[in-house]
Amino acid sequence: MTRMSNTAGPAAKRAWLVAAALACGCSTSALIRSDDAAYRRSIERLKRTRQLVAGSLAPEDDPAMFLQAEGLFRYRFAPPGRGFGSYLAQTAAAAIDLPVLDSLAGALDLYSLRLKTYDGAIQVWETLLVRNRSTPLRPLALYRLGWAYRNSLADGLPGGSEQAFDELRAGFAGSPLAPLALEARRAPWKSMGRATAFSLLPGLGQVYAGEVRNGLIRMAIAAVGGGMVIVPSVVAYERRGDLSWSRDWPLLVTAIAGAIIVTTDYSSSYQDALRAVLEYNERSEAEFEDRHPDAP
Repeated sequence: MTRMSNTAGPAAKRAWLVAAALACGCSTSALIRSDDAAYRRSIERLKRTRQLVAGSLAPEDDPAMFLQAEGLFRYRFAPPGRGFGSYLAQTAAAAIDLPVLDSLAGALDLYSLRLKTYDGAIQVWETLLVRNRSTPLRPLALYRLGWAYRNSLADGLPGGSEQAFDELRAGFAGSPLAPLALEARRAPWKSMGRATAFSLLPGLGQVYAGEVRNGLIRMAIAAVGGGMVIVPSVVAYERRGDLSWSRDWPLLVTAIAGAIIVTTDYSSSYQDALRAVLEYNERSEAEFEDRHPDAP
């Protein structure tokens, strides 16, 4: 019996690896579609910003740094359907705790890159403002930072959304960006940090971001998975003096399956909550730009 169990472990891992690899081959294209309206809009906004930067008469390095950050800030495209391979690899990683599958699960979800580009943009803009405190691009950089900080995830960045908008209004009251900063500060937005905290309960982060149905479904999945762990555990405890593998193996299998469901639901719900917040904030920004066509 021991020999059979020792060989079953590696065999199960190989089976999961093969299944995840096959699913990877069935995933959707990573390229941006030609009819992607979100990407088209971002390109048009980037071209407008490039013209503003070119006319700023800023020192040579400043426009280059600003546009580098702007490219990260404008890295936007419509969310593709998450591939089955990503979910399979994530489930496999939860089941057998194999690091390569954790990596595969993240690699298959290209949209997660979108969550990181705002921090890169903030880093470059903040560096620009420190290196050249008198740059003519300072008002525009502060305006961008006010929006970008709303989607920030990284620790250690020196500012915040309200701080950037307030500094713009206080230091450049005569700039045409000052009244825009006041209105932008009041635009609705959601916090990545709060979504993360709410995601301790799978689905609550989605509810916070306005995706109530999505969140309730994830809560229900977590409840089912939790029940699959708790109920067999209680039954096993009550029978602790009379347990037998031949009769009670379904209790173990059900509990393991429930644990896998809960683990996968926790992980995917956290990532999806960040996605929901990102899209909420970008919709708010787009609506603001539509109301203010002269906004940069």
